[in-house]
Amino acid sequence: MTTVPVAGIRPGTPDQPADLVIRNAKLHTNDPRRPRASALAIRDGLIQAVGGDADVVPLVGPGTRVVDALGRRAVPGLNDAHLHVIRGGLNYVLELRWDGVPTLRQALAMLRDQAERTPPGQWVRVV
Repeated sequence: MTTVPVAGIRPGTPDQPADLVIRNAKLHTNDPRRPRASALAIRDGLIQAVGGDADVVPLVGPGTRVVDALGRRAVPGLNDAHLHVIRGGLNYVLELRWDGVPTLRQALAMLRDQAERTPPGQWVRVV
């Protein structure tokens, strides 16, 4: 997908312009009455309109980002619902998380502290 000026879609002056308009896309709506659409408008993280380009043009304002999907499929955010509840519940507090640790020195200090907190017979788990 690319963000480009789009012929035929000119900034208007709607009262509530969209933050984002995606056009020229293949969209599945999950609405059995209208399962497909080619454009949508989003404001404040909520969908304002779904349909064709003509349906979203009135929502284009001077600050609206217009994305031409170039006829490709647009997929809304993916939600990974896969989780291990039991493992998480039993072991989460035993896991050492190194996300964003900036230095090896800090990581090793965290590892030393975690080893001291880890009950006998348990592994130190680094994620």
